[in-house]
Amino acid sequence: MPDQETQYEQPEWDQFVQTFCQVASLQGRLAYCLMSVHAVNPAILQIFTDYDIYNILFWNMIYGITVMITARPALRPLMPLHRLTFGILASLSFNHSTLLWYRWLSHRFENNIMLLTFLGYLSGRIMIVHLLAFLYHIDTRCNDTLRPRRDPAFESMYM
Repeated sequence: MPDQETQYEQPEWDQFVQTFCQVASLQGRLAYCLMSVHAVNPAILQIFTDYDIYNILFWNMIYGITVMITARPALRPLMPLHRLTFGILASLSFNHSTLLWYRWLSHRFENNIMLLTFLGYLSGRIMIVHLLAFLYHIDTRCNDTLRPRRDPAFESMYM
């Protein structure tokens, strides 16, 4: 009898994990989107709150992108500890390099706030799309049997 209960609980658990990973990665991408503006022009988000939300955005982008990378099909053959370690390392590297880019933009265009904000937002979109394209490339080219469905938008980068 316990085997039957476990058998019926497994699809529910898998669905929970999948939903959790989708929500967490969306949370990370949203925090990344807000940080792309906040890092170059903190005054914009101060319209909504007096609290400096830099730390909240930073830790949410680290967390969300870590979950997004850890849940990739290409990393499933690895042990969970290694998967998590690779996800944290990749998220920290990506987010740190992005924040360095925003710092460079801030110094380069400090006198033109509107252009700086636009460039921060645009470069953030470009970087996150290329991160997603890179992850798609890794996932679709791995030897795992859990390959995701090929996406025509990303497949265009091979032509």
